[in-house]
Amino acid sequence: MAGPLPPRHTCEVCRQPSPVDARAQNNTAEQVVGVIDAVDVPRRITIRFWAFARRHADPRCAGFSDAGVLTVVGASSQLGFYLKTGGELEWHEARAYAMSTDGIKVLLTGGWAVLGLMIIILGLAYFVQNALFRWVGDFLMGIYLGIISVLRFIVKLRHGRPQRKADIEHDTESITGLSVDTDPSNDDSESHRLMGGGEKPAPRESKSSRWLVSILSWVLKVAALAFLTTTMILRPHKPFDHMSITLPISLFDIFKPEPDHCVEQRRIMSNMWPLPNLIDSANWKDSHGDFKGWAPGHHSELRNQYRQRTPEWLPEKIPRGFSRWDPKRFEALNSVKQSWKQQCPTLRVQEPYYNPVNDPLKITNLDSDVLEPLKEALDSGSIKVKNVVFILMESLREELFPIRQGSDIHKTIMRYNEEDDRELVNSRLAHLTPNIEKLAGLSGNFKNADGVSYDAPELNWKDKTQPGFGGINVQGGFTTASMSTKSFAANHCGAWPMPVEKFEEAETDSYQPCLPQILGLLNDVKDNATSKSDDFREWPWYPALFESVTEQYDRQERFDQKIGFKHIIARAELKKDPRYNESDPLWKPVNYFGFAEPVLKPHIRDYITNATANNQRIFMSHFTSTTHHAWDVPDSFPKVEYLPTRGTANWHKDFNKYLNTIRFHDTWMGELMQLFDDLGISDETLVVFAGDHGQTFKEDYHKTGTYEVEHISDFRVPITFRHPKLPSIQYAANATTVSVLPTILDLLINSKSLNDKDTNIASDLLNDYEGQSLIRPYKTSDKGRRAWNFAVINSGAGLLAVTSADAPWRLVMPMGKVFEYTFTDPRNDPLELSPISAWSIDILVEMVRVAYGEEAAKWVTEAPAVAHWWSLERQRLWKYHL
Repeated sequence: MAGPLPPRHTCEVCRQPSPVDARAQNNTAEQVVGVIDAVDVPRRITIRFWAFARRHADPRCAGFSDAGVLTVVGASSQLGFYLKTGGELEWHEARAYAMSTDGIKVLLTGGWAVLGLMIIILGLAYFVQNALFRWVGDFLMGIYLGIISVLRFIVKLRHGRPQRKADIEHDTESITGLSVDTDPSNDDSESHRLMGGGEKPAPRESKSSRWLVSILSWVLKVAALAFLTTTMILRPHKPFDHMSITLPISLFDIFKPEPDHCVEQRRIMSNMWPLPNLIDSANWKDSHGDFKGWAPGHHSELRNQYRQRTPEWLPEKIPRGFSRWDPKRFEALNSVKQSWKQQCPTLRVQEPYYNPVNDPLKITNLDSDVLEPLKEALDSGSIKVKNVVFILMESLREELFPIRQGSDIHKTIMRYNEEDDRELVNSRLAHLTPNIEKLAGLSGNFKNADGVSYDAPELNWKDKTQPGFGGINVQGGFTTASMSTKSFAANHCGAWPMPVEKFEEAETDSYQPCLPQILGLLNDVKDNATSKSDDFREWPWYPALFESVTEQYDRQERFDQKIGFKHIIARAELKKDPRYNESDPLWKPVNYFGFAEPVLKPHIRDYITNATANNQRIFMSHFTSTTHHAWDVPDSFPKVEYLPTRGTANWHKDFNKYLNTIRFHDTWMGELMQLFDDLGISDETLVVFAGDHGQTFKEDYHKTGTYEVEHISDFRVPITFRHPKLPSIQYAANATTVSVLPTILDLLINSKSLNDKDTNIASDLLNDYEGQSLIRPYKTSDKGRRAWNFAVINSGAGLLAVTSADAPWRLVMPMGKVFEYTFTDPRNDPLELSPISAWSIDILVEMVRVAYGEEAAKWVTEAPAVAHWWSLERQRLWKYHL
């Protein structure tokens, strides 16, 4: 093992050698060249090259070159990211995070792991670099010099000067004498060896021994090269091409240029529906009432009628979000077409507007009656929805809304605890989500080992809802994206997000009107919009957004301004408030994005108080945050140990912290609901709860977090519609949060909480949304067409999850990156412990056929075809780069 570097006559390490070393090395090279035949040009080049390499390839300096620094930093970052998440760092995506202050904070959360790994790499390099340099150098130089020797022999043969046996032996000795010795103290001995001088020459080996060693060496080298060449030619394209890219080459992905816009737009504009038999005219549906019909195809009369339509309720000044009905939309599109024609002459630009009549995927359930228990309550007139509160819950998993004894997540927690601790842990879990139990209408059913229920905890919410009432809780809900900002857009706008990198939706307009925009439109079209009326249906809406963290991560603030919020309170506004006190423990940040939610309470109180005093209808959106990584709670909030976290069990620490944030979230939900009670708005307020996405931990899967994580724990989310006068219903459906907005509209309409004009507008718009209403029976298919659901996986363009309401299966497929196709059966394998994976969809289909049968194989064949069409269609509708 190498010790400290020996002293050397150098002016400065990693720079030019001192004159002493330079003269010695140059003299050695000149002496060697002098003994070589002047005609022997290849050997002369070789020796001069080696003299140059000895002067400039000091391995001690390799780690301090630009490439060396980049390699060490890159390797440490990749390993640190893997240790933290189990995933692979994508350099071009890291650039996007580095473009904002909040993004840099996200990257720095793994800084200690990266720094530690960097120290380990540099330490290992110090001890092994000389040996590696010598071994690899000898191997490569041996091949190089061998090739030069063969070429020289061929050249002499072609010139009629066959080499003499003595010359061959002399050449062999000269070649084998060239060694990649990096020890400076051996310079003199190397010179003697090259010159054949020295007082104690090494004993000469026999001719047969030298030839045997040479032949064996060549056999090994040729075999190694043949193996590498053969495997490179025959290896599958995926994933080995990607795996063979090494540092620092992969770092250049940071500078990867944007794709050719003309090529990308041609892909989008030439996108064709892959299952044409399903949209045959025999399956078309005629229009009736507010339903515009369903007849996809360029020659469809119903399609063209909708295309030319301008609703009579549309105001003269077109509000933002309603441009697809603008009478001047085709004139504006013509100017866009002319602009694109100059850039891409052969591009045929299609209209970037959503047309429900022409949507092959649209399945409506508005032709079905409202669920019977709800219909009776709604028809009685006892339900009023004066206000709507939408709570989007960060990283909230469905199985924790609420946690229930005997559930898979409960079993997981208990399994990781010692037998003697399980009773205590079970009693703690019984008090994890007591408020959420009331919100969802589900009991946790926690009992001790004797079958006796635990004492109920004292709650901060004194719920007065009558038994049997409380609203609709969806079981089986999925998010539309495991990325918060994309999920935010889908929930508020009823539009599927784009499967592209980051929150590009912020740079354009939603292809469906967002809920604040709809409520703003209802304000604009009222003949006598006034707050003086006794009928709340004549009052104006006042849309507001509250979140205790930054609104500026990944351009969310741009999106919020576009979609119609009139009042926004986020981290920036909180810091400007006179009540802000940095030294107060209440204002201590709980993560790199901002504060815990209770700092919002006075602002929410003021907003509700002012709105009710001014006869304004409340639409309040609240985005929670404490359940986000790194799962810290305020210092004043007591921490509980649900999992062992000491010693070798330290890897449970993150999951245990997450469970504590769930208990904090439950407390905050109770506090918020009590505030609504105290302010007297609960009986006339619809409160909607939805998770933005889930969260995967090491207890679930080998990857953690949401970044390029395909596990189902990231996608099962709660969806609940809470109203104290609605009957309590557990609604089982493979639905997604894209149904939140249409369900809110359907409840406003059927509770008669809108005036006649607003009801007509809302009924017209409701039929145009892709999501089904969750107060009606969910349609899983329609004439052979499946109710497909999609979920964009963070960070957008790499992976897509696909399910359908008519089948229990789930497919995770690669989009623009190198990933496997993964098939699971969540109904029979809810934890996805037995996935089927393949690098090719054709191979996966055959594997699924063997394991699950023909119907499952057919589903796997259809899913990626539909998903690719859906992907490009979202880009067209969102006007991506148009």
